[in-house]
Amino acid sequence: MQDGTTIIYNNEDGTEYELTAEQTQAFNQAYADGLANSTPEALTAVLLNDMIDVEQGTYEEEKSSLIEAASEIQAVIEVAEILVVGDQQAKINAEAYAVENDLTEIKETTRKEFNSSIDGMLEASMTKNMIEAYAQDSFVVDTIAASFMATESITDFFTNAQISIDELSPTYLVVEWDAAIVGIESVMFNMYSNDPYEDQLQIVPMPRPQPIGDQ
Repeated sequence: MQDGTTIIYNNEDGTEYELTAEQTQAFNQAYADGLANSTPEALTAVLLNDMIDVEQGTYEEEKSSLIEAASEIQAVIEVAEILVVGDQQAKINAEAYAVENDLTEIKETTRKEFNSSIDGMLEASMTKNMIEAYAQDSFVVDTIAASFMATESITDFFTNAQISIDELSPTYLVVEWDAAIVGIESVMFNMYSNDPYEDQLQIVPMPRPQPIGDQ
């Protein structure tokens, strides 16, 4: 048996296994990593990262819609240019192409989709940036993590808890779970202010908020 090898036994059937020192070290490291990644704080980071992924997905969907609408608008413009400056045959071909592909005008639905997609991309980007800021705020992470401790299981919290940005106050995250609502203010948006008498940003201490009540 090599030095550092560990022998373990299966108590049910007596099977014997040999673990080298490297295998034992790898197991211990994986176990330590598992413990570190299963803390309420680590799981909160997973939850916030999931929210970030959702917003990124929304951004990509809106971007695809924007490209589709912009492409249709551009096609109509290109046909219109040919109808204005093209020779007779080019105009005939362009008109036939426009009728065949429904490009005779910039449709109202296309215009609305274009504008809506821009708004959607902007909202998703801003929301993602805010959540990323919240994920760096230890008070936000600790407050949400504390909610895990009130659950019967991690799965229960992930399944039933709803975390969103307050519509009226974008510096608040709202945690809704088990018939209760807790508002968490991120200090990331309030801890800095421009001092007109100084050339640098000054840290302004902010009081920690309290839960805003039960449903």
